[in-house]
Amino acid sequence: MDNRTRSRPHHLLTKAALLAGVVALLALVPACSSSSIPEVGATASTTTTTAAVPVTLPNQEPAQIDACTATARVVETALAAYEAVKGAYPSPPSPWSAASYAANYQALTASGDGGPFVSTVPPTTSYDIEYDAAGHVWVTPPGIYGPYNQGQDIDVNPDTCDAAVG
Repeated sequence: MDNRTRSRPHHLLTKAALLAGVVALLALVPACSSSSIPEVGATASTTTTTAAVPVTLPNQEPAQIDACTATARVVETALAAYEAVKGAYPSPPSPWSAASYAANYQALTASGDGGPFVSTVPPTTSYDIEYDAAGHVWVTPPGIYGPYNQGQDIDVNPDTCDAAVG
């Protein structure tokens, strides 16, 4: 008996086990549907949905969008230079807010120890540029502060300034 004949039952057994696993997985994953099966004795209800309305962004000035993108790239470069000199990215000392914005840039604007890594704190009139200790840089609309959001990351979403510029 050659090797192909001996391994055939094992090969079929492997396929059967794989198929059984897929069937079991599909049984555990709920169907992609907006309706559910009501429990016995439950009251039926209906849901009405409307078509999605397209989102219209305000007409941003191309110069503001370009400035936002350029400033975000300057902050990225400053963070990279800081990390190259210090061995780690700076950590903003406080959660991002209007009150902490300038102070959170202190590590990048301070003279000495290789700095300043950026000449001024980025403006907040048309957008806010924030960073974290992992080196992420993200852009938010003016006056909107918060933790890192991948959708606002300038590297993940290069068009983030289009939505953030106010």
